[in-house]
Amino acid sequence: MRQTAVSGSTKTVYEEAKSEMTALEDAKKVLDDTTKIVEDGDYSEEALENLANAQELFQDLGGYEQEQMVDVVLKGLGFEPEDSDRLCSSFSGGWQMRIGLARLLLSKPSLLLLDEPSNHLDSAAKDWLGKYIGKYEGSVVLVSHDVDLMSASVNNIVEVTAGTLLEYKSCTYDNYLEEKEFRAQSAIAAYEKNLEEAAQLQKFIDKFSAGTKSKSAQSRVKALERMKKEGKLDAPPAAVVTSARIPYLSLPKPPKPYGENLLVLKDGVIGYSANEEPLLRNINLKIPRGMKLLLRGPNGAGKSTLLKALRGNVESMLQEGSRIENDLLKLGVFTQDLAQELDKEARAIDLVTDYARTGADGDITVTDEMARGVMGALGMSGEKPLRQIKALSGGEKARVALSMFALKASNLLMLDEPSNHLDVGCIQGLANALSGWGGKDGAIVVISHDRLVLFYS
Repeated sequence: MRQTAVSGSTKTVYEEAKSEMTALEDAKKVLDDTTKIVEDGDYSEEALENLANAQELFQDLGGYEQEQMVDVVLKGLGFEPEDSDRLCSSFSGGWQMRIGLARLLLSKPSLLLLDEPSNHLDSAAKDWLGKYIGKYEGSVVLVSHDVDLMSASVNNIVEVTAGTLLEYKSCTYDNYLEEKEFRAQSAIAAYEKNLEEAAQLQKFIDKFSAGTKSKSAQSRVKALERMKKEGKLDAPPAAVVTSARIPYLSLPKPPKPYGENLLVLKDGVIGYSANEEPLLRNINLKIPRGMKLLLRGPNGAGKSTLLKALRGNVESMLQEGSRIENDLLKLGVFTQDLAQELDKEARAIDLVTDYARTGADGDITVTDEMARGVMGALGMSGEKPLRQIKALSGGEKARVALSMFALKASNLLMLDEPSNHLDVGCIQGLANALSGWGGKDGAIVVISHDRLVLFYS
């Protein structure tokens, strides 16, 4: 899956989606060529056999159902029938990623490599993709933190942990969790049993090495040495027994506001430009203290646009109406792309401290030690905070963004697909933090397709 998706394409969605069905296109060319030979009057046995073979190959590859195959994949990824004739360039980056994914799936490679393919998908598209991968005739290597996607699609798991790989063959995701726990308990039990046996051997050796039973003691010395040589007294491998630590995120207590409402949107008309048809009209929305508000709707319905209008930082989004905020409103925002927008040349610790200290709601008393404490609780310990952003993995960038989010006190949190680009542990850490935050003074507005985030927040 190319990260550039379909950027720069001048084709329609349908044309781009089928553009790499090369095996089918090659078969179609062969069929066209052999058909023309026969139509031109060559009825030899060889020509007719070539035509029959070409027709069979074209049919086996699904040539007569090509349009239907393209439509099924595009529909599964959330496109409407009328989108097929639209230019790729008219879609947002997230939708262009979907077009690129459709193109890849329709090319039907024998080995399909997918790195976090669900980041730009809603729940319906994720469900469809999980079923598609599960039935895929070729081999698939999937890198993902999406539990639902993994549960629906994979039959083998390789865990990258403690500097090595652990393989779980013929395992669903649920089976993997059970097997991982079983391996850890078995390894610990075997280690403890070996220690107990070694202690008994050593006790006998200490007691009888110089007496009448010295010969028996010597055999036990050899047995103990054999246990050491075979590694039976070594601690179990960290990869087997170490459980993934759930990152800890502590959100500052919300500052107490005056009055009931933190934010009010009145008679709002929301859209990208006054020259275009508005996405949303007649929007009247109050966000009082203590509210936990979920914004739902299909992709393209205007959820993120509404959130931007609520944030008030993009003037063109609110074309008409008024946005009224509490005089003591402290707004905290975490978006799905925040981690991807960090300055690649900056050090992680500098980004976190600069963000915490600057702005009208900044706190100049935030120290490097405080920032490193937050980052360490999220798994960014040691020298990692001193690295440049470009030297961090996607998951580490997400933890830097979460650290920034956690160091400013807010009484209204706005989260737009916060679990995208986060691993399972970070999602759990964020969910845990949200579940205990807010009380009577804080409020949350969230757009999410992640069941764990929704359940806790």
